[in-house]
Parts: sequence; C-alpha cells; structure tokens
Amino acid sequence: MLGVVDLGASAIRLLVAQHRPGEHPEILEEASRAMLLGRDTFSTGRIGAATMDASIRALAGFKEVMDGYGVTRVCAVATSAVREASNAEMFLDRIRVRVGLNVDVIDGSEESRLTYVAVRDRLAGHPALKAACTLLMEVGGGSVDVTRLSRGAPVQAGVYPLGSVRMRQRLGSWKGSHEQRVRLLSAQVANVVGDIVDEITVTGSTFAVALGGDMRFVASRVAGASEDAIMEMPRQAFLGFVADLVKLDEGEIAERYQL
Repeated sequence: MLGVVDLGASAIRLLVAQHRPGEHPEILEEASRAMLLGRDTFSTGRIGAATMDASIRALAGFKEVMDGYGVTRVCAVATSAVREASNAEMFLDRIRVRVGLNVDVIDGSEESRLTYVAVRDRLAGHPALKAACTLLMEVGGGSVDVTRLSRGAPVQAGVYPLGSVRMRQRLGSWKGSHEQRVRLLSAQVANVVGDIVDEITVTGSTFAVALGGDMRFVASRVAGASEDAIMEMPRQAFLGFVADLVKLDEGEIAERYQL
C-alpha cells in the first residue's frame, strides 16, 4: 500500500494506491487541501507561521487517512514554494516531529523526470510521443516545467519561474487598472517565455502536452470533457479562450466559473 504527498505552491495533495507486482497501481483515495505556500514564499521569501501550522494540520489529517489504509510506504515531496523558502529546514523539521513524515525537496531536474515518466506511461501509443518534436509542459503555481521530446524521448528540459501563484504575488501590491495589470502580466510572461525559447528548441513542434490544474480547467471549458480525462483542444480554441478571459477582472472570472 502506497501513499504519495505533494506540497505544491497552491495545495497539499494526497494519493493512496495499492500496487500489486506486475500491475498498474489502483488508486484508492485522493484528497487535496488548498494551501498557498507559494503566497508566502514568493512575496516574503519565507513560509509564515500561520501557513506552517495550517499545513501541519492538513498533513496530520492525511497521515490519519494513510494509517487507516495501512500504508506501508510513503513518498512525500515538496517543490518550488518550499525549495525557495529561507526557513524550509525549520518547516520540514516541524513536519517530521509533529506528523512523522519525511518530506524530500526535489529539484527542477527531478520534477522534469517525474513529469516525463507520468506522461510517457499515460500517453503510450499517442501520436504526441511519436512526433519529431513535442513540447511537454507542466504549469504549476510556482513554476512551469518545459521538456522537448523527440520520438517520445526527452532531449531538452528546464524549469522556469512562471507559476500562476508566483505571477499573482508579483502583481499583488500593484494598484493600476485592469488593463494595465494585464499588460504588466503579459510583459512578465513574455520575458520568461523569451528565456525558454533561448534555451529550448520549440520550432517545429506539432504537439503540446500540458499538465496542471490550471490547464485542466481551461481544457475542460474548451473541450467540454471531464477534468480527469485526456483532453485535446485546437490551438486557436485555446487562444480564443485566453483572449476572452483577459477581458474579465478577478471578480468576473470567479462569478462566471463559480470559483
């Protein structure tokens, strides 16, 4: 019985699965708790006391769930929000003492490797893994992980500071109009995209495989399928959705999509 815990920039997630030799793991339970670790780290450089306490309470609840299933092996990882926090070691020590979980902080290269392995297994036989050039992108709260695949094999990869929570925190104290905020955000995105295309060959790509909660949300609206399914959307449909979305302020977005 396996338990997996992920401490991300916007949420802490749990997955419990049963793994029999020679078979794919059977997922028994999934849970998630909104926890903006990235809000603290990306604005102040450290995880605040209140966020620490709330995270530990959530992890203690997840530990009870895993104990109930008789989990014998736990893999707990943290990414950019913890990795970049100046008090990360204190946070991890408190989790170890109060919850009994050892959390590994993984670097960008390990994030890229795990993302690739997951997509390779899930999309086995898909044309995207047979194409000469496919871009694999995981859009998270703190960063975006970009990997270039050739015939299904990774040939270039990088992790860049372009997460949704990070971008929001950069705009948090800026009081301009909605149109000015969109222009500023677009300029920030363009700067990071410029770094990406300088380091990773994107020309000639015929597929883009996108992961992450934000991308699942968009695809479910554009493709009209379940957020648990593998969804495909044409490039122009995606760009059209984004063009409509940037016309709305935060309140209008929340109202339209019941967020």
